[in-house]
Amino acid sequence: MIVVGGNAAGMAAATAARRRRPDLDITLVEQSGRIATANCSAPAYLDGRIVQVSALENLTPQNASEQYSLNVLTGHQALEIQPRAHRLAVRNAATGQTFDLPYDRLILSTGARPIRPSVPNVGARGILALRSLDDAEEIRRWLEIRRPSTFVVIGTGTIAQVCAEALKSHGLEIHFIGREEGLMEDLEKPISECLMQALLDAGIHVHFAENITGFQVSLENEVEAVEFPGQTLRCQGVLIAMGVAPNTDLARSAGLRLGVQETLQVDRRLGTSRAGIYACGDCTHSFFRTTNKPFYWPLATTASRQGRQAGEIAAGARGEDPGTLATRLWTCLGLQVARVGLSSKLARDMGVKHRVTHASAASKPGMYGGHSMDLALISDPETGRLLGAQIIGKEGVHARLCALSAAISGKLTLKEVENLDLGYSPELAALWDPVQIAGRLGRKRP
Repeated sequence: MIVVGGNAAGMAAATAARRRRPDLDITLVEQSGRIATANCSAPAYLDGRIVQVSALENLTPQNASEQYSLNVLTGHQALEIQPRAHRLAVRNAATGQTFDLPYDRLILSTGARPIRPSVPNVGARGILALRSLDDAEEIRRWLEIRRPSTFVVIGTGTIAQVCAEALKSHGLEIHFIGREEGLMEDLEKPISECLMQALLDAGIHVHFAENITGFQVSLENEVEAVEFPGQTLRCQGVLIAMGVAPNTDLARSAGLRLGVQETLQVDRRLGTSRAGIYACGDCTHSFFRTTNKPFYWPLATTASRQGRQAGEIAAGARGEDPGTLATRLWTCLGLQVARVGLSSKLARDMGVKHRVTHASAASKPGMYGGHSMDLALISDPETGRLLGAQIIGKEGVHARLCALSAAISGKLTLKEVENLDLGYSPELAALWDPVQIAGRLGRKRP
């Protein structure tokens, strides 16, 4: 077996295959010098909470080789798949040597790349993105050497938000540039407005423009300004956080079929259009659990689940991709934010009838330091079945997210959500939890 990509999905696939088949010859091909990195914690390295980037390396190539009996080839690029011959052409980046590796099963976990605008000077120095630990080190070096006073963040999603907070901790003036009036079109308006207010209260400037038109650069090819219709923002650094696109060039050149959002098309067993070749992680799609439709959700959680399944299936096990509820959890400027299941936008896009209920309630009694928490529940207007939820607050968001995710998976109705038998202790929780209150309000709607 060959696994291409040593990220979350690739490592999960390789280790799952090893547990399933101790006798299997498994080779892991990774283009960079690192595997199994905690990329989600990279913003903590940017703001200094994590001092050494090595702390974010969960497993070194040597550890992986010794613990899991893997043949780990870091610094090697997969060049070409030969499906009929069952061979993979690989190049050693250090020596330039090219050679073929035979395989019986091939798992593609080639990840995704940051989307960059197609505008003049986008390749200038100081125009950065955060996708890997190498990117995090490059941003840290820019902060230490260039010592900017103003940074522009292009994009307003979760990566943009957490990176803006990290950059703000260095005393920088931060400007956000988004495409439309609001943060993250997938968020319900009250949740988005809470986030927006937190950004403004922190002194972060927010601008909205249809598109970026270009970058001004110095004679040394360093970024000096961002241009968009009607305005030019002077700066000494830019972070592009406009989302990601799947890395499918290797698969495309081998004739493998592509699917939704140009991802590598797979079936529920994560098999591609060619027998013996599987895919998992950010290069491919998953399936939305409530609709069973292909859905692209490039997150570590989805990638790790897919990777484990792909490894087990390729090693001979039964199983399939469990799908995703598009669950996401993050923090921003003292707020905890979460979403799971359908939003009103996703429901509209998928043609699903729905209604939205908003609720505010305390996480626990005020005498014990409780804070208000805002929730949005998306439900079926006819059956009352819970289809999605969003939460924002200063504490306790994760626990409510877990309860609501289980409720959606269990196909619970709003009445059943209201009657959940949740724990109560005034030091820890309210007598009537915000989840129950939201369920009650949604059930009582005409």
